[in-house]
Amino acid sequence: MQWSHQSEERHENLKPYELLLIITPDHDENEAEALTDQVKGIIENSGTLLKLDPWGKKRLSYPIRKRSEGYYVLYIFESAPSFVAELNQSLHVIEAILRYMIVQYEDDIDKLKAELAAEADQSTSEVEQPTPEVEESTSDDDAEAEAEVEEATDGDTEAEAEAEEATDNAEDTAESA
Repeated sequence: MQWSHQSEERHENLKPYELLLIITPDHDENEAEALTDQVKGIIENSGTLLKLDPWGKKRLSYPIRKRSEGYYVLYIFESAPSFVAELNQSLHVIEAILRYMIVQYEDDIDKLKAELAAEADQSTSEVEQPTPEVEESTSDDDAEAEAEVEEATDGDTEAEAEAEEATDNAEDTAESA
């Protein structure tokens, strides 16, 4: 019984954090992805990863260690505050990381969780639902579509005629002056 109380207590102490890291461009995308997965594993060992968002290779605002580009990766996770110090130590020794910053997540974490759950539900429902049958168009539908195209074309012709008339009037005015 006491065990569940401790796990509830541990769950209450979790706080949301954001980690943005910049990986050196000296590595190719596969190596950057491997490092991204390594950091993901570190976070998942002591916390809950909510979102992993690789931004790709971007130009830096200013050079860092003589490099002008880097691979940006954003992590949003929940963990105990004590884990942040451990994560700092782990990231500090990885040479391929140019820069990183961990801050407490300021946005509404419940809203983020709801959005992520909705995305997961939507992607699951898209996989489960068969693609709808395409209805064959009837000749009435085709006739309506052609009529709409002709109306749009007539409108363009009228606009072109008005533009030509305005140009002719301007030329006549210029010649008489």
